Amino acid sequence: MPHAVWSGAISFGLVTIPCRVTAATEDHSIKFHQYHLEDQGRIRTRKYCEIEEREVSAEEIGKGYEVSKDTLVAISDEDLADLPLPTAKAIEIVAFVPYSDIESTPSASGRATTSSRTAE
Repeated sequence: MPHAVWSGAISFGLVTIPCRVTAATEDHSIKFHQYHLEDQGRIRTRKYCEIEEREVSAEEIGKGYEVSKDTLVAISDEDLADLPLPTAKAIEIVAFVPYSDIESTPSASGRATTSSRTAE
């Protein structure tokens, strides 16, 4: 089953319908790896602290906003979760389309899915 891009609910007054939005297409792009030309060793991205001049683990890494070159404001996951985002779990329905305008397309699992051809 495809990974949900968004999950939430659509509300019509007192009726709430849970729903998930998945990608309508599959990713068919080719992904390349970087490698060392001399011995074909894989090149990896390392998390490196510029001040201590050493690699750091994921537990030692935080998020922050750089206000100026010398000022960084630390932001935690709790800070981000507390932000008032009214549209984070809501979809505004602007129009309905006739069922005949919805075409069926096969998914990766072989089951037919529907996607709208026009959205006006």
